[in-house]
Amino acid sequence: MASTNTASLLIVDDEKDNLDALNRLLRQHFAVTVTTSPIEALKLLTKEKFQIILSDQRMPEMTGVELLEKAKGICPDTVRILLTGYTDVESVIGAINRGNIYRYIAKPWDPEDLKITLRQAAEAFEMRRELQLKNDQLRRNLVALESLDRAKARFLSLVSHELKTPLTVLGSFVDLLKQSEKELEADLRKAVAKLGQASDRFGEVIDEVLSFVKWEGEASWDLKEISLLDESLAAKEKAKAAAEKKKITITVKPLAQPKIQSKSEPLRDALARLTRDAVLRAPEGSDIRITVSDQGGAAWQLERTGPPLEANAFEPLEVSGNLLHHHKDIGLNLAIARLILERLGATTELETAKAGQLLKVRFPTL
Repeated sequence: MASTNTASLLIVDDEKDNLDALNRLLRQHFAVTVTTSPIEALKLLTKEKFQIILSDQRMPEMTGVELLEKAKGICPDTVRILLTGYTDVESVIGAINRGNIYRYIAKPWDPEDLKITLRQAAEAFEMRRELQLKNDQLRRNLVALESLDRAKARFLSLVSHELKTPLTVLGSFVDLLKQSEKELEADLRKAVAKLGQASDRFGEVIDEVLSFVKWEGEASWDLKEISLLDESLAAKEKAKAAAEKKKITITVKPLAQPKIQSKSEPLRDALARLTRDAVLRAPEGSDIRITVSDQGGAAWQLERTGPPLEANAFEPLEVSGNLLHHHKDIGLNLAIARLILERLGATTELETAKAGQLLKVRFPTL
């Protein structure tokens, strides 16, 4: 058999003189095994691995095409080559595909052409093997991803049940204590208030984690044509309470009414997160201006005053701003927004405005 650097070649020819000639010609370039019997060749194929099999067509036990067809069933990766006389070519061509024969070589063969053909066959074998290895790795990766998806689903169930259930109980007790807070001492009232705030924030964190896993894990979305203006107005409504608390005015200005291919729920979630983040960062009593336009594709633009976003603000688990107040932002809100927008084919761009920040989102054209 072959060394690791030499292609293994099985030659089958019932004529001993042809076999000897081929062996002398090729043994310096290949690890050659020879046999005069097609039946013996099939036995060898069950015991050893050959990269190439070179068979004569006319043999008494069976034809070369029949041998190579049987060889295909035993070792499908082996490259099969047929030696045939000029007078046999027409009758053989129709049967060649049955054996999935790589090439046929007409007798008398040219020594250099034969060596070149065999080298090419060895390269073809190696390419097939590498491709098979890559396909096997891809299949393993796919299995691993499917396993991760199942683990993610279990994680969602765990978070939903094991965290949200006791959190609900905690919130209920906090509400009961608040109903009786007039009877509590001042220190206890402060403790109850802080406990309520912590409970609310804990609930927000859980919701953010669940949202990130949900939008990232959904295999596909059923997209349909929807109005970007309608979703922008819905997002504004979701941020209304937070804006009123800071006396911030949110204005949605339609320069056009473009339609986009999207799914309403995730898009509305993304726009609401961007709007709510702007409310949190904008100064009290300021204005937030949202513009919907059609500039070679639907565009959504938000302008506000206040400190600009940092470059890593859209990265998962990156806490932008003052690290002393990182408990106010675990770095998922904007990451979820970008995740959704990227899945919809949209791009985000930050620009520094005169007194704050300009955020541009562009959607693909219909």
